[in-house]
Amino acid sequence: MAEPLLSVQNLTVSFDVEGRTITAVDDISYDIMPGEIVGLVGESGSGKSVGAMSTLRLVPSPPGRVDQGEILFKGRSILSMPVEELRALRGKEISVIFQEPMTALSPLHSVGKQLAETVRIHDHSVSKEDAWARGVEWLGKVGIPDPGKRAKAYPFQFSGGMRQRVMIAMALILKPKLIIADEPTTALDVTLQAQIFDLILEMKSEDTSILFITHDMGVIWELADRVLVMKDGKVVERGDVETIFSHPKEPYTQELLSAVPRLTDEPVAHPVFEEASKPIIVVNELKTWFPVKQGVLARTADWVKAVDDVSIEIMPGECLGLVGESGSGKTTLGRSILGLDTPREGEILFEGTEIRGLGYHAMRPLRRDLQMIFQDPFSSLNPRLTILEILTEGLIEHGVLKGDKREVAAHWLTEVGLEPDVMNRYPHEFSGGQRQRICVARAVAIEPKFVVCDEAVSALDVTIQAQVIDLLMDLRDKLGLSYLFISHDLSVVKRICERTVVMRHGKVVEAGATRDLIENPQSDYTRRLIAAVPIPGDAQKRARNYR
Repeated sequence: MAEPLLSVQNLTVSFDVEGRTITAVDDISYDIMPGEIVGLVGESGSGKSVGAMSTLRLVPSPPGRVDQGEILFKGRSILSMPVEELRALRGKEISVIFQEPMTALSPLHSVGKQLAETVRIHDHSVSKEDAWARGVEWLGKVGIPDPGKRAKAYPFQFSGGMRQRVMIAMALILKPKLIIADEPTTALDVTLQAQIFDLILEMKSEDTSILFITHDMGVIWELADRVLVMKDGKVVERGDVETIFSHPKEPYTQELLSAVPRLTDEPVAHPVFEEASKPIIVVNELKTWFPVKQGVLARTADWVKAVDDVSIEIMPGECLGLVGESGSGKTTLGRSILGLDTPREGEILFEGTEIRGLGYHAMRPLRRDLQMIFQDPFSSLNPRLTILEILTEGLIEHGVLKGDKREVAAHWLTEVGLEPDVMNRYPHEFSGGQRQRICVARAVAIEPKFVVCDEAVSALDVTIQAQVIDLLMDLRDKLGLSYLFISHDLSVVKRICERTVVMRHGKVVEAGATRDLIENPQSDYTRRLIAAVPIPGDAQKRARNYR
């Protein structure tokens, strides 16, 4: 019988926080065989990422520490391995796709240089030119358009989904034997996600093993051989995928499966904007282009047409869906409406008033009414402020704090499924999904009129996702909030958005009532988006990947 590639036995990891010990991983054991994909699912904060990062001793110490257990890779102990040997192992034999790419990519170097360095660090015989060429090749493999040109760009010049693809390329480029994938496709649209699936399955066929951490049960169904379900630091259920999906034993697993949004779900009824006569947001023929500089004089050689002649309207109380592939211009459109990116041409009206081109002082009174939940929660939270300060800063700044700020913060933390006693912690002490919930709480606590939700629930497990979506809809009904809901998850969009706009290459390719658009799409591109949606329990899709 084959030996496990990775064996984790009785692992316990804890953190010392504010004078007390928190057990993040509690006596977990599992094996991963060569060429096997093991899915690891569970709610945000359940210990999934901490357990996986322990595999490469990436848990910060202090405050974290391994209390007990053993981690063996090819029979060698990771926990007792010399640092020099561990460094040689990282990247070449075990690689990681991190959940938040901006924390793992250097802002000082082009993505092509970072990919080339990954190659040359582990193989000094490869020339700079060949390493660069291999980096460009892998950018193309993960779906980056015009990879030769984009290799020269820096991470901040990419969308969140494109940065995630760079991270995937960096992890796969050396063809390691084990890949730890922490929510690797969270920021990707379904067509690119399917492309990444094909890459992963190709590597599986070459005996690469994958520990695939995700909250998306549809992804687990399509990719994984076995699945581990974690809750409160423990593995509460394990087994092959078909058995877990057809006969889950644990109530928590049953809850996870029942909370998965599906394209067959009925949309939320009662659109509250039917009585409104005028839109709250009007965008007319908007163009937001970014220059591509070349040469020592940094002259503009080309333009990236992120938003190219887009017109939309959003009614008071409406949730307008915006979908499309990564890099299609969705986020740029949302940022342009709020004045965070500068449009080149066009008109933006908020409650009938032109706001495009307003300066800092003119826009400042409107900031309370116009909020954004950013796609990358780590980069949008001030690392020097506590959660209490983050949640109440805007309320204090605009003079709308009502009551004791600790009570206000406790209320909103509870609303997004977090315990009030975390308010004295800092952003780095939370998981990615927990940070996203904090971002949601910060945006809605100020009671704005219009919110751009940029992948606001993509990093959340399905139970918390359902809770946050219900919160957003309740606030819409109570306060008359309007949303531009940017998402790659068509199942979520169908559930909460009355109308949906589909973007591709900076342009609108289709728009209409969400149900009509999904059940009777008019463009080939929309049809491809729908066909690529992972569907838990769909035997045909699983058979396609395991043919």
